[in-house]
Amino acid sequence: MRVPNLFRLLKRSARPQPGHPERASFSMGERPIPGQEPEPPSSEKKTRDTPLSKNLDDNLKTLKDIFHVPESSDVVFREFTCGRPLLKVSVGYIDGLSASPVVFERILQPLMLLSPIRDPNKLDPIEYLKLALIPNGQVQEKNTVQETIESMVVGDSVVLVDGSSTALAVETKGWEHRNVGEAVSERIVRGPQHGFVEVLRTNTALIRAIIQTPNLVVESLDVGVRATTKCAVLYLKEVANPKIVQEIRRRVTSIDTSEVLSSGVLEQFIETRHSLLPTIMSTERPDRVAHFLMQGMCAVIVSGDPFAIVVPVTFFTFIQSPEDRYIRWPYGNLLRGIRYFAFFLTVFFPGLYVAIVNYHPEMIPTTLITVIAASRQSIPFPLSIEVLLMYLGFELIREAGIRIPSPIGPTIGIVGALLIGEAAVSASIVSPIMVIIIAVTGVASFTLPNLEMAMFTRVATLVFIVAGSLFGLLGIVSATYVLLSQTLGLVSFGVPYMTPIAPSRPGKDGLIVPEVASGEKRPVYLKALDETRQGSPSRRWDFGRTLEPEEIRDSKGGKGGGKQESPEGKQ
Repeated sequence: MRVPNLFRLLKRSARPQPGHPERASFSMGERPIPGQEPEPPSSEKKTRDTPLSKNLDDNLKTLKDIFHVPESSDVVFREFTCGRPLLKVSVGYIDGLSASPVVFERILQPLMLLSPIRDPNKLDPIEYLKLALIPNGQVQEKNTVQETIESMVVGDSVVLVDGSSTALAVETKGWEHRNVGEAVSERIVRGPQHGFVEVLRTNTALIRAIIQTPNLVVESLDVGVRATTKCAVLYLKEVANPKIVQEIRRRVTSIDTSEVLSSGVLEQFIETRHSLLPTIMSTERPDRVAHFLMQGMCAVIVSGDPFAIVVPVTFFTFIQSPEDRYIRWPYGNLLRGIRYFAFFLTVFFPGLYVAIVNYHPEMIPTTLITVIAASRQSIPFPLSIEVLLMYLGFELIREAGIRIPSPIGPTIGIVGALLIGEAAVSASIVSPIMVIIIAVTGVASFTLPNLEMAMFTRVATLVFIVAGSLFGLLGIVSATYVLLSQTLGLVSFGVPYMTPIAPSRPGKDGLIVPEVASGEKRPVYLKALDETRQGSPSRRWDFGRTLEPEEIRDSKGGKGGGKQESPEGKQ
């Protein structure tokens, strides 16, 4: 009996034997599997400018090849005869994107059962179907294969008729989607509560329900080369600066990428510079987008994403909350002041603590430095390691609270922080003062209303901790200088990031003025076509006056505020 060679068995199991590669069963490379002839590469069909044929069978063959029918089971091409004399017709749609009841009631039923006797010599079949037989609000003619494909992939149905090189695209969108609900990431106490959803037309309708004016323009654009995604650019025609609108249109239409599936990806493609500080605002609140549009800004909404992006913006825009204008202006200014304080506290507090305790203890009162020294007497780690461990531990708990299921997420975050903090202090791994500092920093970071700015503070806090640990106050000052230099050099679609402070511009963008302020202007840095937001005075009833019909802003002029008269001239 032959004893097997264990070493050789292990060697064979670890790697294939020479001459019998793994490609014999599967290959992802260019070399073919042995025993099989390689298939010639199929050249991609250029269908963008290919016109439709008058032969129905040729059109169906082209579309079926493009949609990979019958491999794609959700693409449906229903062929039938219509009218007298009989005419071959085919209806193509994608099951799931198109609403089946709409297709049956507004296309198939009229064409198959209700088509009357007609005289083909008097009217073109396509015109007859469009004018008399398809009871739908949106019916468009398509002349190329690419236009037909684009209509089907967005949920429309196409009607092809034998003998005609024109197809009819009928609006039948009806895929399943989430209903309009409460905004998740931007909760407020007073004000509208609804937020965007993943359907583009629903989102634009939410904004039109707030801004009820024909001057609101919703311009549709396509982005993506391999997978086209619809997006909408929104602006007020008589208010927004045309140069901003033109620049947005230029950047969106100049993106050469396979796909853009969310507003976050689009934001990175159109931002002026890549930096840690966000230069484009994202929000899921229609009321906030409406407010920005009325100020003269522009918004972009991407299909399939419940967030809108707004440009141009400044640093102070990210500290604002939509609730600030829904409450009385002194309370709104107080809340904004708290957020500014929380921003600087989040960024600088841990780093300053490490820098002062390690390098400049003489700056701390004697009583306090004695307490700090007593609390750190049994801690085995240096202060720099201690603060990094606590900061990273807090970030782990915060990230875990977000990722785990929502019913138990907040509970796990709170309980985990309490248990881990208490256990760490009891085991003399961290000092109680360090737990307080990290907890205060974490709570302050939660006050920021914008997700991108909150993410920046998390990175900036870590940078200042490292700078304070290595170089003390010199590191803090150096990091602050670099941060200010970076911030002052940023531009958001032609608008300096720190406007109206640097460069100095008239206006109070960081503060809230009373809503009844007479002659309030739109932000100067936007250079809006209509700079006046409120008349002077805005409360005409104080002077026994009312707004006359000829003074109301009409949809053509769009001049805000009506006549600018002094109070003395109206008495």
